[in-house]
Amino acid sequence: MRLSTAVTASFVAALAIGLTFSEALSADRRSRDSGHPGGWKQVPQIIISTDVSTGLIDTHGGVSLSPVSFNADHTYTTDSDVVPQDIDDGLALAMALNLDAEGIIDILAIVPTYGNATLAAEMIVARQITRVLKGREDIPIVPGANGPASQILRPAPTWFDGEIVQIEGPDGSFAASCVNAGVTLMRDLLQSAHGKVTLLAVGPLTDVACLVNTAPQRAIRKIDEIIAIASRLEGESVQVNGIVVNDFNFRTDPVGGALLLGAGDGAQVPIRLMSFALTGQTSQTDDVIGFDAETFPGRLPSTPESEASFEWLLEASAPRNDFWSGIFGTPEGPFDQYAVAAVIAPDLFDCQEALAYVQQCPVPAWSPDYPTDIDGDPTQNPYNAPDDNPCVDHGTDHGAALSQIAAQLIVTLDLDYDGPLVAGTTGIDGNIPALDRPARPVTACIDFASDVARDGFEDLLKQWTW
Repeated sequence: MRLSTAVTASFVAALAIGLTFSEALSADRRSRDSGHPGGWKQVPQIIISTDVSTGLIDTHGGVSLSPVSFNADHTYTTDSDVVPQDIDDGLALAMALNLDAEGIIDILAIVPTYGNATLAAEMIVARQITRVLKGREDIPIVPGANGPASQILRPAPTWFDGEIVQIEGPDGSFAASCVNAGVTLMRDLLQSAHGKVTLLAVGPLTDVACLVNTAPQRAIRKIDEIIAIASRLEGESVQVNGIVVNDFNFRTDPVGGALLLGAGDGAQVPIRLMSFALTGQTSQTDDVIGFDAETFPGRLPSTPESEASFEWLLEASAPRNDFWSGIFGTPEGPFDQYAVAAVIAPDLFDCQEALAYVQQCPVPAWSPDYPTDIDGDPTQNPYNAPDDNPCVDHGTDHGAALSQIAAQLIVTLDLDYDGPLVAGTTGIDGNIPALDRPARPVTACIDFASDVARDGFEDLLKQWTW
């Protein structure tokens, strides 16, 4: 469970009159002690699924091991460039650990997963931040997926009699292959938890999708909410300072993402999607929150431990900020820290009822419908039909890598939308199963609740990121 609506609303009100988050928290504690009817619920218990990579110079992890797409010559392409990797997961992890140390949240486990970097290297980063910087030996750090769990982005395998090997369902290839040590730990923690648990999915969705598709109902019922950093609003271009980017956490495993949305018969696990419409705001030139010593003060008052942690995070983040600035003109914004903020102060954000669906992009290179000339040579890039392409940002103007992304996670605020959960070609052509169900009800966070709330979010980051 998270804080009650009365409490989180009071955070926003307190911030509006100039209190810091810590002061607002103390005020709420005093209100509770004096019998305030809003009161407190149980301290939020969380499990973090993360592709933490702060400080690493590496390839993208599972993507460098598994093809992200086919190119126009029907050969595999991978994200194999060795570059400074994302810093936001590490900043979110440090923030969460600081909140845990103050008793504001309770971190049950950290489950690194492939994504920003290779899993083995990410495990070292998770240990560095948790064990070395924060001195926390009590929080389990257990590895999750090395890469996408199912047959993905290549022709689906078939049996000897021509029947397709099914991906979905309890007997499908995803459930048969996805369970790992991290998923097992999450399942066990849920089953033994006192009260509800929130899952922060701030990396690829493989492990969380595996959990909800394989764990027993007594574990699933303990999930209060899954908060994921993924999705775009219907028709929205995803850009940083005018340069098109991608919805990385979803595109890394669109099969897993679709199976996460499709999990559950009847009652479904609540999912909160922190869309790019919200999380991309503070990476833009006119509103950027960059992690640097001029913007962030560190812990106040400081301690030797907090100073050491803050300095390490600053130094580890510098190569990525230089790399990012060379492309976009600004340092990298927070992104994953939105998920941590959504646990403790969800009223900072404009979150609405919405429907989510997976839009598959035109046709992959292996499809019988893939266009070729009379000599059999392709006449377009995979997933990049020049006309009637339902996938925003595809096209040669945005580069081949973006055009080859196979599917997009869409949220629509039109609650009358009656389309399928997986739109477009499915099965052996699209390689994402149809799932035969309508678009999925979710909560979509699309903006800050107000200008005051935006300032409150920045205040949270400044107080707890060190």
